[in-house]
Amino acid sequence: MLYFLALVVLLTTLLTELAARRDWLPYWIARKVLHVTAVGACAMASLTIDRSLLTWIVGGAALLLLVLIQTNQLMREESGRRAWGIAWLPLAFLILLLSPTPRPVIAFAMWVLAICDPAATVAGKLYARSTYNLTGDPKSLIGNLAFAGTFILLALLFTVPTQLSPAPEAPQQFLSVVQLIGWPGIIGMALLLTAGESLGSRGLDNLIVPLLTAWLWSAVEPGQYALLIPLLLGGTVFSVIMVNRRSLTAGGAITATFLGIIVVLGTKSFWWLLPLFLFLLSSSLIGRLFPSTTAAGDGKHKQARDATQVLANGAVYGLLGARFIQSCDTCLYDYHYPWEHLLLVAAAVATADTWSSEIGQYFRWPTFDLVTWKKVPAGLSGGVSLPGTVAGLAGAVFIAGACWWLLPYHLPGSFTIVVLAGFFGMLLDSALGALLQAKFQDPETGAFADTPGQQGILASGYRWMTNDLVNFLAIFIVVWFAEFFLSS
Repeated sequence: MLYFLALVVLLTTLLTELAARRDWLPYWIARKVLHVTAVGACAMASLTIDRSLLTWIVGGAALLLLVLIQTNQLMREESGRRAWGIAWLPLAFLILLLSPTPRPVIAFAMWVLAICDPAATVAGKLYARSTYNLTGDPKSLIGNLAFAGTFILLALLFTVPTQLSPAPEAPQQFLSVVQLIGWPGIIGMALLLTAGESLGSRGLDNLIVPLLTAWLWSAVEPGQYALLIPLLLGGTVFSVIMVNRRSLTAGGAITATFLGIIVVLGTKSFWWLLPLFLFLLSSSLIGRLFPSTTAAGDGKHKQARDATQVLANGAVYGLLGARFIQSCDTCLYDYHYPWEHLLLVAAAVATADTWSSEIGQYFRWPTFDLVTWKKVPAGLSGGVSLPGTVAGLAGAVFIAGACWWLLPYHLPGSFTIVVLAGFFGMLLDSALGALLQAKFQDPETGAFADTPGQQGILASGYRWMTNDLVNFLAIFIVVWFAEFFLSS
């Protein structure tokens, strides 16, 4: 089976590449034919091939694809950019294989990606009269309906054994995914996965769809599926409010809703939405109370937060919430150390950095590069000032104090740990910004800024290291160190 599947994928890759380069087929059709073949082969392999061997094969394939795409040996997308979405596929498959996810769940997740994603593309290309854009790539409502409909159909047709090792005398029974999860859960999953696919630009849906599918089936408890539809309705109301207030873009609001749903399902509690709510509310109020503009800061400053910004500040919190479910049996009242601390640490770092940036730019006190200690314009990444530093400390104190007071979990030592971690995360964010983040200089005025503008040239850092990536890395690193410290 291994050699057969490998041969099919290899031949399909070569033929679709040739067809695309010779203009025998449109790029999008060639890519979708390869997509269905490759992802379908992954689904079949997950059920029939030794898991350890398959893991090594997929890991090697992921590295090979990265090299081929980087060197332009594989087809580009219609826009001309590299087809990085092809590389996200083996990465998602590899993550599932390395996790404790059962084989049938992995197979189903890959089939969802293999069938539902192309169905959305084909329906959108052939029948959509208008499109919308949440994160970069155009999507359509008819494509969304096709994705949700094919997911429900697949859930009806895909069956799994009720017992992995039945007794010899007992006949094996099979149930469909709908029978296992129930209609409320299936409809909720269809809506949530459709929203996830709509956020997946640059091929990220190849990562989002299978991982989210597997998590919703294997990690969420059956009794929680009834919450999916109410959570989605509540998220819709939240999204409309935040977009109307211009606090979030449409993509940012949907992404924030995603994070909230994952946190509620993962922690089995609505209480852990509180740190996210406090971060969003306080950030919005600080921005209104201390309005400021600077030519040196990030180009997104004072604009509605988009999906990338929401993920930069909330992705670690969401991942912790998703992982939380694996660490306890009765999380609603009996949280196990140290996950609750880490959730608060992630929120504290994001809040401290936001407060520091907003208030530091407002007061415009002397600002210095944290690494070289040279004077820099207020708002330039890597710069620190006295008002900004004090504000960052206040933000960490605010999250730690408010959550300690409002959450029904009085965690020993959490206040000090969260404050120190939040303050250190703010400083780490500035250090990463000073060392790695791209900074551009205007050749005429000599002024430095975080964005290139019309004629800015790269003066330091790496072009791909943006402020959003720096924010994510600072939170991730601090949480990782906090986990190591608290676990030791």
